Amino acid sequence: MKQDFAMPQRSTLLIVLIAVYIGAELVSNVTAGRLVQFGPLVFPGAILLYSLTFTLRDAIHVAGGWTAAKALLWGGLAANALLAGYGLIVNALPTPDFFDDAAYQAVFGSTFRVVFASLLAYLLSTALDALIFERLRHRGVTTQVVASNAVSTTLDTIIFITVAFAGTGAPLLNLMLGQIILKMLISLLLIPLVRWVRTQVPSTPADLTAQP
Repeated sequence: MKQDFAMPQRSTLLIVLIAVYIGAELVSNVTAGRLVQFGPLVFPGAILLYSLTFTLRDAIHVAGGWTAAKALLWGGLAANALLAGYGLIVNALPTPDFFDDAAYQAVFGSTFRVVFASLLAYLLSTALDALIFERLRHRGVTTQVVASNAVSTTLDTIIFITVAFAGTGAPLLNLMLGQIILKMLISLLLIPLVRWVRTQVPSTPADLTAQP
């Protein structure tokens, strides 16, 4: 009876976490083009929200196991591709003379190179994050989050900035360093969320913890 009650609870929690995660991913993509400055460092406007997604993925992994982590990888990639692709399509469609679409062009007018860099960084960093988190599932939440996020935040930043800006004259190392540090610091703030999620779900069934 206890197990029967626990499964709907797990499903509800998982749905809420995934909805928040996908929302954070999409809002981050829309706001990434707005630059912000903290002291001498300049970041994309999405940096604060996007940094939370790394640990949100870990919370979803805890709630749904390896099966949910794999599904999230492809679901998140599809959502990001849909936003980028449809934005480009809408911008390419003709507009009436009275409508000024400059703002839309600025937000959704990313070049193919930037879109490709974003999707590639997401795919590789998310996959590695999930693999590391799963392999360390017997080592405790803090170890899982720190190890998986240290690798995934670094990889995500290096891939995106290199693919998107290499050869443009942008200060690549400066852009990378500040983002890696801030992403990691913010993602660590959500470790209590992952701990809380673990207390809300029963022991993960064997079919959800099958190793990759």
